[in-house]
Amino acid sequence: MVATAVPLLLLLGACGDDPATTATSSTTSSASDEPSAAPSDDASAEPSDEPADAGEGAAGTPELLDFTATTVGGYPFDGASLAGSPTVLWFWAPWCPTCRSQIPQVQDLAQTYGDRVGVVGIGSLDSAEAIADFAGDAEGVTHLEDVDGELWTRFGVAEQSSFVVLDADGEVVFEAGYGGSDDLGAEVDALLG
Repeated sequence: MVATAVPLLLLLGACGDDPATTATSSTTSSASDEPSAAPSDDASAEPSDEPADAGEGAAGTPELLDFTATTVGGYPFDGASLAGSPTVLWFWAPWCPTCRSQIPQVQDLAQTYGDRVGVVGIGSLDSAEAIADFAGDAEGVTHLEDVDGELWTRFGVAEQSSFVVLDADGEVVFEAGYGGSDDLGAEVDALLG
């Protein structure tokens, strides 16, 4: 119980108005709320503590993308569906004012790159209802419900708001923690060549 309480307390303290009080972290964002991904054959896939270059999971899926989740709309989401194109993962909490202020930036990112780049929001640190309410204000992006924080742990995220950019092979190529999203577009442009 203590082992889970300490990281949770660190996460809760990471969303504030003073960036100096938060640690640097990584994150990635990706696309819309509609069921754009087929469900995985293994719905019981557990998060991995392995690094992004740890190899491949089931059926050639990059290890980091070998997960299943549920969208805020209740649809199954297969992490393997992110392989093959760059992806931006956006890790947010519904009560975070910084996260809320980033909604237009994330929506613009999804609209600008369309089908060439996946943009996925991953809401956590609150109830499923609060996560769904926030996601309703950030339309045009696929949002995953991560009430238990498994996806945050899988991607090494320790604060909100965070972005993680993955290349087409599912490798982490850019991470930005609180307030560090200014270079996001340039990183995505570089991946697209």
